[in-house]
This record gives sequence, structure tokens and C-alpha cells, in this order.
Amino acid sequence: MKHLFISDPKELEHVLSFVHSLIHSTKTFPDQVLKTKTPHYLFEEFHWLLSDDGWEILKGLALNHHDDYILMAVLDEQKSMDDYYHDFGYYPWVKVSLNLTPSDYLDLLTDYPIESVNDSIMDIASRVIWVSPSAKWIIYGDRGYEIGVLAILQLEQMNKQLLKTWRILDEIVLGWISVVFPNQKLPDDFKKELIRNYTNVE
Repeated sequence: MKHLFISDPKELEHVLSFVHSLIHSTKTFPDQVLKTKTPHYLFEEFHWLLSDDGWEILKGLALNHHDDYILMAVLDEQKSMDDYYHDFGYYPWVKVSLNLTPSDYLDLLTDYPIESVNDSIMDIASRVIWVSPSAKWIIYGDRGYEIGVLAILQLEQMNKQLLKTWRILDEIVLGWISVVFPNQKLPDDFKKELIRNYTNVE
């Protein structure tokens, strides 16, 4: 699986530029993380995206948009990324092949550098994006808030069955997030800002 990871600093520079055109890399929920104006937002639990079950939706999104691969990137400070590259010879950014099986995807997530069992994507991923090379869809996930958000331009063209577990920002999604707060209660200002930024545009 190592061949799928980006290992060329020049290529990373190019991909970084693409990613920074799509997201505010230092922001997270409840702020608007995405720079693109997207009419549709759907939410899922973060851990589901890092599972073999999550692969089917990711692959389905890519195939529906005629993507050749999915870029998966662990968002971190540049120094941390450079240190990872220095230590292991590649970055925690992956061009995920659509030929992978769900089991392969899980292997990709849990595969660790031979020098360090604690540095698999599964272990280090706290803020992650999965993005179409065409930028027609993007998922931003944050382990700290237990959720991922899918931003997609053309929801009506998607197979509804594929997205059946994804939800608009409703009370159930707010419940997923609430577990990270004291007494499992969302602060009002957090809730209002999240709703303001991630309510679907009709």
C-alpha cells in the first residue's frame, strides 16, 4: 500500500495548493471549513469514515463523479508533515485507488511505518479530508467532534441508497457531537454557528 502514499515533496506542494484552494486548513467545526459554496451538506459519524463500511460510499462518490482516485489527506501543521516525511519517507496523504476492496481500504488505514506502530493513518488522523480530484465533492472529518461532513454540488444525481446513512444537520447529528462536551450538552453559540454554516441552501 505504500506506493499509494505521496512521497515526492514537489507533488505534495502541488496537492497542498489544490487542498488549500478548497478548505480553510486551520479551521474546524463550528466554523465553515470549506471555501467552496456548496448547496448540499450531509453528515456521518467520523469513525464510520475510517472503516471498511465507509469505503463503499467513498468509492461510490468517486465513481459517480468519474474520478480516477480519491485524495485522502491528514490535515496537520507543515512541520508535522515534514517530520513524518523525514522519519518515514512519505507523507500521510494518499491517492486512494478505486480498485481497493473494503478490506484493502482498512489495511491502508491501519498499515503503519515499519519504524513506528503508532503512526498509521488510523492512529494519527484527527482532522482528515477525502476529496475528488475534480473538486465536485469533499468530505471533512474531525475526530474531536465525532463527525464528518460531505459537501456535494449535485446531490440529485447520487444513488439515494448509497447515502442512506448520511443525514442533514438534525438533532441526531447534534447528538453525535454533544458527547464530546461536558454533560453531553452543546453550547448554544456552538450550535448556532454550526447551523448557520452547514444548513443546506435550497
